Amino acid sequence: MLHIRRIAIVVNRAKPGASALAAELSQIAAAEDVEVVPISAHPLPDGALAGCDVCATLGGDGTLLGVVEQAAKYQVPVFGINRGKLGFLANYPAGDAAESLRAVLRGDCQVTPRMLLECDFGAPERKVALNDIVIVQTTHSHMADLRVSTESALVNSFLCDGLIVSTPTGSTAYNLSAGGPLIAPDAAVFALTPICPHTLTNRSLIFPANETLSVDSRNPHAPLAVEIDGVRLPQEQVRFPICISLSTKTMRLIQPPAFSHFAMLRDKLRWV
Repeated sequence: MLHIRRIAIVVNRAKPGASALAAELSQIAAAEDVEVVPISAHPLPDGALAGCDVCATLGGDGTLLGVVEQAAKYQVPVFGINRGKLGFLANYPAGDAAESLRAVLRGDCQVTPRMLLECDFGAPERKVALNDIVIVQTTHSHMADLRVSTESALVNSFLCDGLIVSTPTGSTAYNLSAGGPLIAPDAAVFALTPICPHTLTNRSLIFPANETLSVDSRNPHAPLAVEIDGVRLPQEQVRFPICISLSTKTMRLIQPPAFSHFAMLRDKLRWV
């Protein structure tokens, strides 16, 4: 059960009504004798969640993704109040935000660990992703030629616009748009999906969570960028080959007590 005495409230001020809602939630938390740490920086600076018991994000899924690195580092559970569009991660509706906060403060919620991917691209500190790691070409004049291997074998060389390596959580994001599979969030696997492959038989591949992928570029004329949960890394930081594996860290996601992943998919994707 959560024992909450200090809550970070991360606000995306670009979302209409988010600032006013943050003020209301801060008053509710203070009335429960809970210290509030207001944050508007995005993504979070290092140390922003140190000493916090829980983190609330006010925005959309992108706002929640911006706290992942710090939340994983300090093992702070996160819940998202959705003022965005789809809300695959930010599962609490803005209209019920006040009661939702009260419910979380009294422990009326479920906390589930979500796997993270880790990207080793030659920098001193490895980056983690809750949704995906994307390697994408930055020009349309040349196709990327990306050679993918596991620790024991060559997988394939992909002529394409890029590759998406997705967690089960991120399977509803860019992976889905690129034709990749939907994966149950507790499945111990991750997906590799090519973006606009030259060979139409190049489809998504599913790997066990204990696998490590090495991605190398074989076309020096196709400049490539690496994006971690939608944030593009500075070009000077990226070195190939890039190794992608399951992180030893997890992200603790708070959801309503009656939350159902498949009910959410039926609603968001308009299956019925």
